[in-house]
Order: sequence, then C-alpha cells, then structure tokens
Amino acid sequence: MYKLAIFDFDGTLVDSAPGIIDVMRQVVEEYDLHEDILTKWRDLVGVPLGKQMEIIFPNHSEEFWLEVADRYRVIYDTKTIEICPLFPDLISMLNSLRDAGIKISIASSKRRPLIEVVLDHHKLGPYFELVVGATDITHHKPHPESVHHTIKKLGLQHAETVVIGDSIYDLEMAKNAGVDAIGVTTGIHSRDILITADPLYIVDSLDEVTRIILNGRSQKLA
Repeated sequence: MYKLAIFDFDGTLVDSAPGIIDVMRQVVEEYDLHEDILTKWRDLVGVPLGKQMEIIFPNHSEEFWLEVADRYRVIYDTKTIEICPLFPDLISMLNSLRDAGIKISIASSKRRPLIEVVLDHHKLGPYFELVVGATDITHHKPHPESVHHTIKKLGLQHAETVVIGDSIYDLEMAKNAGVDAIGVTTGIHSRDILITADPLYIVDSLDEVTRIILNGRSQKLA
C-alpha cells in the first residue's frame, strides 16, 4: 500500500492551465512577440519561470528574462484565486486519502506562497503534510530533489510513495526518484506525451487517481 501521495499543483489539483495560458498570451501580446512563442511557452508549464525564460528566449539578455518574468508575475499574482479553480473530484479524493491514513503533499514549480493562498482560500491547507515550492529546493523537475526531500521530511520510504502529475516533468521526476507515478490528462501535456515517461497509469480524473492509490501497487496497465 502507498503511504505517501505527492501531487503536482497546476493542472493536477487545480484547473489552472487555461488561466496560465491566458496570462502568457497577455505577456506575448504586450511585448509584441511572435505567436510561436506562446506555443513554445505553454508546453513549459511545470518548469520554473526563470528556466522558462532561458528556454524560450535563448538569444536575449538576462535582464530581458527578468523583465518578462516579472511582468508575468505581476499579472498572475492579481488573479491567483481566479486562475486556480479546484477540479471537481479534488475534495472527495483528499477526504478518501486522509481517511485511509495516506499522507498527502505537493511538489510544484510554483512559488509556495501562491499555492498556500489557494489552499487557504478553499480551506484545504490541513489536508497537506508538506508543500514544496520553487524556492524550497535547489534542483527542479525533472530532478528528483522534491521527491527525496518530501520522503525524508515525512519519514517514509520510496517504495511507499507515488507521484501524481499532469506533465512529463512530474513523471520524469518520479522516475528519476525511483518511485511510482500516475499521469493525469487534465493539464498541459497529452496522453501521448505523458506515456513517454512510462508512468504506472495515465488517467483522466482525480476519481481514478483515488481508486489506484487506495488499491495500492496494482499491475501496470497495458
């Protein structure tokens, strides 16, 4: 049986992908950037914002990266609650996992205070044993540091842990950490992309995630 479920945040617990893309689109329009930038940028949801800037603007200065990233944050921070509606099955899943004695945590590339704002708004904070954000670790997804840090902090084992996420970066993080992973198709990356990371399962809802976690380590789906 699993004893620890580590969830990504955006696109996994909250339906924030559309809102994030809208903020990206606003920044792209304000800076009169080519529309291809938006396509490239949206696929990087799950990567820390600073790293996103390096990837999509390789020929620009660090000052430009910081300027665009700061503008994104200014827009996003005014809409944090609005951008992060809960997925329909979230609360029932959290109750089921908590009642089963499974510890629940978050590992995200988002800044932890923004996550906590959303959790506090919906009174969900008590469900989570730990929230690991972008500034809480040195190495980000797909590096396994977030998983190792969480397992050590909560005093559990890798064999007792499962990671749940909507992006290839979440699933590769799990693989790099040597733990099971469940991909969800509720965020940015498609099933075809998620499957390349070889997760234990790929599902379409948190309700399905609940059943898998409560059933423990079932045989991998074909």
